[in-house]
Amino acid sequence: MRVTVDATAIRPGHAAGVEAFSYGLLAGIAADRSCELRVDVLSGTVEQWRRSVPDPRIDWVETAQPLRTDNPVGQLLRRWTPNRLRDSSAVRRTVDAVRQRTVPTRSDADVILHPFHGTPIRPGTSVMVLHDLRRLRADFHAPGYAAVIRQNVARAAAVVVTWPHPYREALRIFPQAAEKTVLIPTPTFQPAPGHLRARPEPGLLLYPSATARHKNHITLLEAMALLPEHHLICPGPLVEPEASRLRARAARPDLRDRIHFPGFVTRDELNALYARADAVVVPSLWEAASGAMLEAFSWGLPVACADSEPLLAQLEFTGAEAAVFRATDPASLAAAVGRLADDRAHYAAASRRADGRLAARTWDAAGRDYLDVLRWAADGRPGPVPRSAFAATLSRAASR
Repeated sequence: MRVTVDATAIRPGHAAGVEAFSYGLLAGIAADRSCELRVDVLSGTVEQWRRSVPDPRIDWVETAQPLRTDNPVGQLLRRWTPNRLRDSSAVRRTVDAVRQRTVPTRSDADVILHPFHGTPIRPGTSVMVLHDLRRLRADFHAPGYAAVIRQNVARAAAVVVTWPHPYREALRIFPQAAEKTVLIPTPTFQPAPGHLRARPEPGLLLYPSATARHKNHITLLEAMALLPEHHLICPGPLVEPEASRLRARAARPDLRDRIHFPGFVTRDELNALYARADAVVVPSLWEAASGAMLEAFSWGLPVACADSEPLLAQLEFTGAEAAVFRATDPASLAAAVGRLADDRAHYAAASRRADGRLAARTWDAAGRDYLDVLRWAADGRPGPVPRSAFAATLSRAASR
């Protein structure tokens, strides 16, 4: 089977969770050795991809793309363009049309995999990965992106959803696509390496995430003003315009020298931060599922998380326990951090138990689940769409 992966929407160093997901998935698919794998990536990024997925069997093809947001001009435009205009249908259609003219047409592929749902899928037999549907919700609505997602769901031969909460949402919003929609949970993006276990620094909190507005760093910063004995590190892509707003808040006297935004960090650098952290805080307003939470479980770190629907669903699905706080209430967040400090051993043990349920999930196994769906699509969708045995097993375990 000849598989083309369209990764041109993913910019190494700028795409956060989708980027980590794509690295793991490509490695898992390539490990199966049962397909020819071609990956289209942005020009100038192929060496970054190769370092993260060093499989010689992958055929990397660079594609030029205009209107990028990972260069100085793009960052300035993103910072100063109002959200309503940037997310409008007219702007999104224009940007996508310009970019699509540079995307090569691959008539030799049996199936095309799109690991990100926010850009138009190519003509031909395609499988799309749908991570979350926040762009279709009233509180996060972006008409341009919403239109692309609806179009992609209609066109795709199969739709893969990565976690139970967005999977249930997809079935509710797109009931007509239920027979081609499948849940394939991911492994932990970056599990703890055994050799980096270290004694945590008391009071050091970690929140790895891009600085998109829905990641809700601002509530965390206001909570830090109520936690003068704590320090906070927030590694991840510095997405404008929120990055400038957050760094300006962190520079004020009540937070100065206690908040750090190092930007995108390497895998080894992130591991070094986890090894130092006392706890992980996840204030996000919406996710498919929090990679930071899964990584905290693998490190045995206590977790405080917001009461947003996807995070609560993630706790339920993994059988995990965290100190939950009201998502936009700094005082509630500060109180949750206090609960972690008061009973750190309890929450650390809860994280280790959750990791024990998830540790068997590997990218090789996820890759096989994806290949089953890709073959099903390439073969003309005979019978029901293949299902992930891991998803069914974990769902049964969580219900007990």
